[in-house]
Order: sequence, then structure tokens, then C-alpha cells
Amino acid sequence: MDLKKNICDNIKECEIKIGYREEDMNLYYPQASLLELLPAEKENLSEALAAFCRTAEPELGKLTIKETEEKGRYCIHVPSAGVKYVHENLEDSPFLKAFLAEIFKPGNTVEDMIKIFQSFSQDIIIEKIDEQEWGISFQNPEIDPYVYYLEQDAFGLQYHRFTRQAYDALKDSY
Repeated sequence: MDLKKNICDNIKECEIKIGYREEDMNLYYPQASLLELLPAEKENLSEALAAFCRTAEPELGKLTIKETEEKGRYCIHVPSAGVKYVHENLEDSPFLKAFLAEIFKPGNTVEDMIKIFQSFSQDIIIEKIDEQEWGISFQNPEIDPYVYYLEQDAFGLQYHRFTRQAYDALKDSY
């Protein structure tokens, strides 16, 4: 996975959730994610980000990437032209559409979400982190390359989507 794909996937995720809007979008990344997705080293992150912006410009427009006041966190500003490019040129993920259609239904359980994964493949990885948290992913990243971290609480199910490396780092921090 690379940064451009991840940006496009995040734009698509937002579009599936709330609909397409031809407007600028800000995406936020911790430094560790940028180092993983570029790949780059801390010492040359600024140069790697500048090079990335140049190579991504034909499709995503003139990106700006700046460290936020919260050190170690970066804002990637995608202009409306980049959002439009993703909308017009990249297909929605069938899995993500099905997942998002189900995740916010009242009363849903983790078992309901596992069934969504299994409707795309029986070869899934389910990791129970604690009583209310799971990590679920496909063994075949061609279906969907992300790990979906699910939390069940009094308000229902919540999710976060991570690259495998970011998920493993999160898991190791427990």
C-alpha cells in the first residue's frame, strides 16, 4: 500500500458514507503512517512528502501537507479537483459499501459484521483484542487491504480502518 492509494481509499470511504461533494478535503495522518506509506525515514520525510506531492499532482491536484500544531500529526489538504478525480475515476469498493451499509444499523453485533466479511470470502482473520474489541481483515488483501478495528459499546458498533502495519503497532501498544 502506498500513500496515494490510501488517500484515494479515504476519499472513497467518505464519499460512500456521506455522498460525493466537489469540495476540498483534509485528511490527517500520524507521522508513523506517512513513514510507512511513502516509505520514508524521519530524516527525509519533508523531501519525501514534497516528491510525493509532485508525483500525485496530475491526479490529485496541488496537495499541501503540513505538520499540525499537534506535533507528529500531519494534515493533507486535497483540493476539490483531486476529490473529483477520485469520484470520476475510481470505483467504489463493493466490500466497503456493504460494510458501511451494515455497520451503523441499530442492534448490529460483531457477528453480523463477520457475516459481511464472509460474504466476500471465508478466509478472514479475526483477532479478539478484549471483550469489546476485535480486529478483522481478509487474508487476501485484493478484496480489501485494511484491518477493521471494531468496538462494541453501549451505543453500538464503532470502527476504525488501519493498514496492517498500523494495526499491528496499535495491538502491540496494549
